[in-house]
Amino acid sequence: MLDTIHLYGNHWLGAGWLTVWTLIKIVAVVLPLLLSVAYLTLWERKAIGWTQIRPGPNRVGPMGLLQPIADAVKLIFKEIIVPTAANKGLFFLGPVMTIMPALAAWAVVPFGPEVALANINAGLLFVMAITSMEVYGVIIAGWASNSKYAFLGALRLRRRWSATKSQWALRSWWCSWWQAA
Repeated sequence: MLDTIHLYGNHWLGAGWLTVWTLIKIVAVVLPLLLSVAYLTLWERKAIGWTQIRPGPNRVGPMGLLQPIADAVKLIFKEIIVPTAANKGLFFLGPVMTIMPALAAWAVVPFGPEVALANINAGLLFVMAITSMEVYGVIIAGWASNSKYAFLGALRLRRRWSATKSQWALRSWWCSWWQAA
């Protein structure tokens, strides 16, 4: 079936088929990931509501199942407030630099035998390297706001992430070394 798709794609799009095929694979990975996060958030809100003896999110759709979609629409159309003294370019670049490495790390996650968006030999090294880039987005966002309190908060978060990432890297290295031995 994939051979037929590649044949028709090359026939209709020519050299641009590789770009289109890569974008299709990226959407096929990212869309279910974002939907699962949205519905896990809904489940968490319902569980918190149950523990606090209140109904939780149940107003939008049957049993509140459309609540994540309503939250996404609200988030898209929400007014973006930028501090007056902020560096606007960096202020918007910070969150992008934080979310993109988290999504890019899924490129090497295997979804089956020989099925991954990017099949590289150093997948664990790629995941550790790309997820360590997230901290720069937080630092840039804190610095771009031109507030010493936001910048200090960003530095505190960087310190916390550095401590947990180094432990995670050592544990991953130990597990891969132990398996190879």
